[in-house]
Amino acid sequence: MQQLNGTSKDIVSENIEKLKELFPEVFSEGKIDFKKLEEELGSFTCNDAERYNFTWAGKSEAKKIAQTPSMGTLRPCREESKNWDTTQNLYIEGDNLEVLKLLQKSYHKQVKMIYIDPPYNTGKDFVYKDNFHDNIKNYLEITGQVDGEGNRLSTNSDTNGRYHSDWLSMMYPRLKLARNLLKDDGVIFISIDDNEVANLRKVCDEIFGEDNFIGNICHKARASVSNDKIISSNHNHILLYAKNGNIIFENRKNFGLNPDLDGFDKEDDRGKYKYTPVDGPGGARKGNPYYTFEGVTGFFRYSQETMQDKFNKGLVVKVGESLQQKYYLDDAKNTRKTDTTWWDEKLYTSTATSRLKDLMNGDYFTNPKHVELLIRILTLSTQDNNLILDFFSGSATTAHAVMKLNSEDGGNRKYIMVQLPEPTDNKNFLLFVK
Repeated sequence: MQQLNGTSKDIVSENIEKLKELFPEVFSEGKIDFKKLEEELGSFTCNDAERYNFTWAGKSEAKKIAQTPSMGTLRPCREESKNWDTTQNLYIEGDNLEVLKLLQKSYHKQVKMIYIDPPYNTGKDFVYKDNFHDNIKNYLEITGQVDGEGNRLSTNSDTNGRYHSDWLSMMYPRLKLARNLLKDDGVIFISIDDNEVANLRKVCDEIFGEDNFIGNICHKARASVSNDKIISSNHNHILLYAKNGNIIFENRKNFGLNPDLDGFDKEDDRGKYKYTPVDGPGGARKGNPYYTFEGVTGFFRYSQETMQDKFNKGLVVKVGESLQQKYYLDDAKNTRKTDTTWWDEKLYTSTATSRLKDLMNGDYFTNPKHVELLIRILTLSTQDNNLILDFFSGSATTAHAVMKLNSEDGGNRKYIMVQLPEPTDNKNFLLFVK
């Protein structure tokens, strides 16, 4: 016999589910957009002011928050510091929105590279609520992020009617303030997953400008397969934007990975060199000139005048039936290798988690980034004495990477890390976790 639960049939919910099957595009954050529904049913309202834009519930307030002056103060903690009088690195405890406002005067247009790994808004991670009236402990309690004993409460559940909107309202003012801190030739890298990458791309297009988008890097973050998925997602995204894309493009020879210095097995009076081609890949489609030079006919990457000049200087030589260019080791050392948007070098989150767990003698952090991943980002975008900022510091992988790369290449990069303070149950140290 079927057991009844004593409640009537929820006809409205059933109708909504049927509507969702027929018209999924009219639903936004679980609510029906009736204007979109009318349009799907063939009823259109003319609107001369209609234009492409990206908005969400709370966007105006998010803009206002970005412009509201900070009421906080940065207080030095000498007793917790190391080499206070000589270090040029900073680790700041506090809500990053408040801290970003406080950094505006001293670090306006001073930061070369920003890397952040913000909450991915999976329904389980932490979302900041921006209301500053008290110290951090009271602030966390008042905003419902922890209980009276300091246990964390706040997540952005996907049952929340403003699921995406709350996350965007959290990110918008922070990105807006972060842009002010970038130098004109500065860049920002943002790690994210599929859940919010589309929204993050739109909000970054608005804040940094569509023309300043450089690339969406796909980073293979895991090797195992999730059998509970339709298709296992093994990558994360790293969105890369410039403060000024034109400046980065003009100086793109300085943006890249360390050059490949293998194969320089020939030598003349000038030094070691290797041969590189002078033919024009792509031919006429790429606009390469077509002519005959020293008995070789084809498309070349240089004009005939430039080829003649290089030939006269001994830089272009005939090798067998082809033409080759001498590429010297000393020149190669001063160049950068162009990177791609596909990163699959086994820089897995699981490996980073295991290493950090061993380092800390405990499991204090979730999903830390691989140090070598950050070193790759730093190698791409920074030089000797640049300033790096990470305002979602977590386990401070960015700081670790800065110090490790400095030790390897003799650089003098400095960092500013920002993180909400959160004590662990380990009495020997304090950790600051995401």
